[in-house]
Amino acid sequence: MSDPRRARIARNESAFRALNESLEASVHSGRPDDDLAGFVCECGDSQCDTTVRVTLPTYESVRRDSMLFLVARGHEVAEVEDVVDEGDGYVVVRKHEDTRDIVEDADRRHDGG
Repeated sequence: MSDPRRARIARNESAFRALNESLEASVHSGRPDDDLAGFVCECGDSQCDTTVRVTLPTYESVRRDSMLFLVARGHEVAEVEDVVDEGDGYVVVRKHEDTRDIVEDADRRHDGG
């Protein structure tokens, strides 16, 4: 990838996703499916501390694809991702193809992570 900013955003989003994986495995373990669980916004801003509240099934639906990220509404960056779904206070974004190697390598659920 030739654009360092795009790579930095992809790495930041992947780091937030790793934190959310830990939250799901510990804090949210055993939570009823219809409860809203708090996850950190997976946007590209390394200083973001916004909480996104979704059900665990919603979180899992995003996590099935390494290229999808859960971000607070308004935190999407059109030059590196497209909004593919939305809910109450959040959007799901799909990273552009040129960041695939970065996000898949950082994804613990993917063979590369």
